[in-house]
Amino acid sequence: MSFAIEPLQPADLDAFITIWWDAFEPLPAKMLYPQVCPRGLTPDLIARKRWRISRRDNETSFCFCARDTATNEILGVTWWSLVNDAPNTREEIDAAFVKAREARYAGPQVEGMNLALYEVFVHKTFYLEAEIMAGRGPYVSFSVLATDPKHQRRGVGAVLLKQCLEKADSLGLPVFLESGVNGRPLYERHGFEVIRDFGFDPRDYGGRSDAPHWCMLRPAKRVD
Repeated sequence: MSFAIEPLQPADLDAFITIWWDAFEPLPAKMLYPQVCPRGLTPDLIARKRWRISRRDNETSFCFCARDTATNEILGVTWWSLVNDAPNTREEIDAAFVKAREARYAGPQVEGMNLALYEVFVHKTFYLEAEIMAGRGPYVSFSVLATDPKHQRRGVGAVLLKQCLEKADSLGLPVFLESGVNGRPLYERHGFEVIRDFGFDPRDYGGRSDAPHWCMLRPAKRVD
């Protein structure tokens, strides 16, 4: 199987969203976001994801697809961002959270969301990243890596990840991410180390299962 990595095109936005959901939703993956949206990939959730992705800053936030060169099918997707102005002090972090929370709640609404779990999700993901990366300077925040379940275990995810890491290395930047149980082995093979455990159970907020998640960091590796 031969595939090429290319920037996300508007015509492929729904495929991007579907692959992201199909990779994260199965119960064995124990991912958090599908528990926030227990009704599944509904039209209103698709609309919300379209809205969020289309509003990203194209100068610092990047979405890519792995496309089969023979069939034109999208096999996997990724989304990562360059963070140049991370908050450093507690006051800066708290102020940035207010803005980030407003942004996360903006846009099309999703019927049936578990709002109690979503609030914890938004708070945890923001503060853990901000506290870990405070004082480190610019870095890459790696948000999404998903492979179509039909094409997993074929190296697609590894190639998408390496593309991001090569960019980070060319800039001399560390890479931060949050991983569930399925992604952690891949990330560890590529130099990421566990920094902190998420430390909460979605079942305490009406979720369907536990969801082990870890904050992971790959140190900067300058390539001359």
